[in-house]
Amino acid sequence: MILGTAGHVDHGKTALVKALTGVDTDRLAEERRRGLTIELGFAPLTLPSGRKVSIVDVPGHEKFIPTMLSGCAGMDLVLLAIAADQGPMPQTREHLAILSLLGVKGGVIALTRADLGEKNGVREQVAALVKGTFLEGAPIIPVSAVTGQGLPELRSALDAQANALPPPALTDTPRLHIDRVFSVAGSGTVVTGTLTGGTIRQGMDLRLWPGDTRAKVRGLERHGAKAAELPPGVRAAVNLAGIKTEDVARGMTLAPPDGLEVTDQMDVSLTLLPDSPYPIKNNSQLHLHHGARAVVCRCVLLGRDVLQPGETGFAQLRLDQPLAVLEEDKFVVRFFSPLATLGGGTILEAHPARRGRKDPNRLEGLRIRALGDPQAIAARRLSEAGDTPLHPKDPAPYRAIGAPEGEGWFLSRAALEAYRIQALELQKQGLNAPAIRDRLFPALPRGAAERFMAQLDLPAPSSGGSPLDREVESLYRDLGLVPSEDKAIECAYPGRTAELKLARRALTDRGVLVVVCKGFRVHAACLDAGLYKLKSRFGTEVFTLAQARDTLGVSRKYALMLLEYWDKTGVTKQTGEGRRFA
Repeated sequence: MILGTAGHVDHGKTALVKALTGVDTDRLAEERRRGLTIELGFAPLTLPSGRKVSIVDVPGHEKFIPTMLSGCAGMDLVLLAIAADQGPMPQTREHLAILSLLGVKGGVIALTRADLGEKNGVREQVAALVKGTFLEGAPIIPVSAVTGQGLPELRSALDAQANALPPPALTDTPRLHIDRVFSVAGSGTVVTGTLTGGTIRQGMDLRLWPGDTRAKVRGLERHGAKAAELPPGVRAAVNLAGIKTEDVARGMTLAPPDGLEVTDQMDVSLTLLPDSPYPIKNNSQLHLHHGARAVVCRCVLLGRDVLQPGETGFAQLRLDQPLAVLEEDKFVVRFFSPLATLGGGTILEAHPARRGRKDPNRLEGLRIRALGDPQAIAARRLSEAGDTPLHPKDPAPYRAIGAPEGEGWFLSRAALEAYRIQALELQKQGLNAPAIRDRLFPALPRGAAERFMAQLDLPAPSSGGSPLDREVESLYRDLGLVPSEDKAIECAYPGRTAELKLARRALTDRGVLVVVCKGFRVHAACLDAGLYKLKSRFGTEVFTLAQARDTLGVSRKYALMLLEYWDKTGVTKQTGEGRRFA
């Protein structure tokens, strides 16, 4: 788990971390000279039960709130430091508000500097401060980093709080919000951050979001100890191969190549703090903090013109720079000038459709998303998508509501029925199943399209066709994956060229023949059989042109012709070493 400090400047957060761990997290010379935390600090802590947690020590000065926010990504527990001789101060309140907005669930309150005496009424002030927050009822432990008073009790309280929390949420998307970047001689670029979501392993291919730069994990460390893999909920140092240090910056996110969404506008649920110093008016300019990144945004309020302190509403945030996010991520907004924390919320739509800001259907869709019921959200998304198939990262809610599925793609039942009506009309026009499939689902992977076709429950087509149609079809079936050029086949029908062209065109329109490149056609059944051979042998592996040639039993010329057709239709895609199925 990640344990973060919080509290006003000079309330003893860093001294307390050193007393608990033996690590001075003020590593910069300027920090030691001024006695002031400027940057994030990190230390490992072993609790009495043996549980290991990573401490993130944040600065308390109001000028460094953006740095504090960058250290909050992935925080599970908080150690709120309040000086016993002073009581709560402005950044005590601001830090607590920020952590509440980001969804932190538990923690312990340390009354620091207990050796200097306890101010009258300080415990009542603390209780009033945390009332109604996630720290209401949390242990309050008087401690002294100088004398050691209360440290055993603090460790035990932290242990109990850690054991009471559920384990970090696991997804298929490990994320590292980068808060430090540096270079190590002989190793190259190293980034650090809090790892959430999933496990990172040595050798993994990752992407630096929101850009498209790729890098491979060369090595991993956790508080100086090397590891082959690291689980979520730890501080991680990742040595990256294939990238220059100057190409990486604080605020970027390290994640799998297809793990996140890049957006420059998003629909959100937005809550203003009850003591927010300002309301938010429509089209206000704000600072948005997400993960370790900060961007400027324009806040377009939805369904209203003003959001008052203490209120919750919907908004679209239009960003001045792209951001890599996942829906349901938390964020914080601050006033543009003067700087002040106003509130925060949850990302509901990473790629919202263009609709009026007071459109009742739009507001209802956002209300459903804000309630957080996965099945209701899935049903709403399918309804909004119309006849466009969806490919969600988490298919479970869509399967739970029984949505028609094609290999991870989903439609609403109404959309499937609309496709069935179209398919019946195309069947009347003489198109066969492959041609109907390609007409209705041209952008889907072949397997997904086939699954949807099977659910259309179409009647068996009549055989039909002229004797010449059947003769030409038989000819192309015999040619298999080694087709003759159109002109060569025409020469085999002297005096009947016009009839041949009509028959060939009819077969092509019906999807029996497929034009794989200009002047060359292949029987659809032969094409499907060849594709099946390749998929059966290679699956998700990369394969070369030579391997495809041998598997299909054709020459290099025809193998290349077929692969380029499948590239063009999105069945395969080229990589640096060959091809793989899309």
